[in-house]
Amino acid sequence: MILIRLKGGLGNQMFQYAYASILAKKCNLPLKIDTQFFSLSKDMVGVTQREFELTVFKNRYQIATLNEINSFTELSFYNKIKRKLGFNYPKKHNEGSRLYQDEDYKLKAPVYVNGYFQSYKYFLGYEEFVKKIFHFSTDDLDAKNISLLSRIEEANTISIHVRRGDYVTDLNINNTHGLCDIEYYMASIDVLTKDNANSTLVFFSDDSDWVKKTFSHLSNPKIFVNHNTGSHSWKDMLLMSKCSHNIIANSSFSWWAAWLNSNSEKKVVAPKQWFADQSRNTFDLIPKEWIQI
Repeated sequence: MILIRLKGGLGNQMFQYAYASILAKKCNLPLKIDTQFFSLSKDMVGVTQREFELTVFKNRYQIATLNEINSFTELSFYNKIKRKLGFNYPKKHNEGSRLYQDEDYKLKAPVYVNGYFQSYKYFLGYEEFVKKIFHFSTDDLDAKNISLLSRIEEANTISIHVRRGDYVTDLNINNTHGLCDIEYYMASIDVLTKDNANSTLVFFSDDSDWVKKTFSHLSNPKIFVNHNTGSHSWKDMLLMSKCSHNIIANSSFSWWAAWLNSNSEKKVVAPKQWFADQSRNTFDLIPKEWIQI
């Protein structure tokens, strides 16, 4: 058995589940998930409360029982003897680095894995497998989003994700993540509109009033998307992935929207500095063909 501890928002959960799904496939073993974080996060200081969000995809998830989790975290006397004698036993593997590690795919089951696994390199050779896992069904869209999807697909569109929310209001989160500034977005827009000055800019943000005020001077056709909130937020990821090109924030949410974008001619712009806390930065997160600013 492969067991993965899920944490964070939808984008983070997707990184973790994709990595663990590939590991389970390699080992030809069932995958189970530990969802305890989502109940525990309610009482965690400095942690944004999250919910298990992967149900937006039509996968069959096996939730680990407390006994199954404890079999890794609290070894039985029998498994302690196996460990002492050098035999295989239920192990707990914590991600050792924010960089891609070959060792993360050489683990011997049964194993309980914990980490973020935020690197495109984990998916190399398994791109179609991962895209199948994270396939959005447009059948679940309401009339407003169906109409918006048609507008997005009929024009040359650039999705622009401006994440503010807890990146602004929570000092600890701001010190860790930081914000993509206006200069980043303007430079990114300049790069992607160079060959098509009339591209439609599709803004996605949790602070639409700020975005409208900040970018109102731009002459391009503009669409501001702010109606998909709460349990409907995943619809923004779907819509972003259907745009011609993407400008992402330092957010795993829009990273996935860009990665899932199936346009063979897509251009993606990403921030060169992902974290304000530079000790957390990774060089393995952004695919080489994306433009970094």
